[in-house]
Amino acid sequence: MYDHILEEMADAIAFEINVTSNNVLGVLNFYWQDKIAHVWQVDDMLESARRAGKPITRTYAAGLLHNVFDHLDSSMGISWTNLDVALEDYHFSLKNLPEEKYSEVHGIFKVWRKGNLLAHQFGMVPKMMDGNLPDALALAKTMAKEIPGISVFIGLETDVDEDTVPWLTLVLLEGETEPVIEESGESCTQ
Repeated sequence: MYDHILEEMADAIAFEINVTSNNVLGVLNFYWQDKIAHVWQVDDMLESARRAGKPITRTYAAGLLHNVFDHLDSSMGISWTNLDVALEDYHFSLKNLPEEKYSEVHGIFKVWRKGNLLAHQFGMVPKMMDGNLPDALALAKTMAKEIPGISVFIGLETDVDEDTVPWLTLVLLEGETEPVIEESGESCTQ
């Protein structure tokens, strides 16, 4: 078992039962002295989703991680590939998420206007990847209102050196006061 995982466990247990963390850590170290375990965490699924350019919440990531575990082939183990494969069929739908939960969407978001590849980025690796969607949406709405009829895109940053693919498209239609938001597959170079 990794030392940092044991320390996290000790801290959590010590807090709940109101004892010192060092006492609990000693018990955990003794227990794990003749055992090994490779631990995958929700943060690993979040990282896999970020690399794939897929928006995700911690709750969805936990569900996918548990699904990977539930379908584990013990002779093969779990790898980054398992996490990546679990994300292949995963699709996040903004319209199914209440607006008050938008800040729970994990990702580094880019916002740009159609015809202009200059993008505004919300979030950074490795620490600033939560809570970025509300700010990205606010800017995209403002940009859509500035030039009605012209699409504004929101995409997710990935590790791949390719153009960011739009996830959402916002456009202010004639006679409307708020932009329409749709999931998009439109190319960002148009």
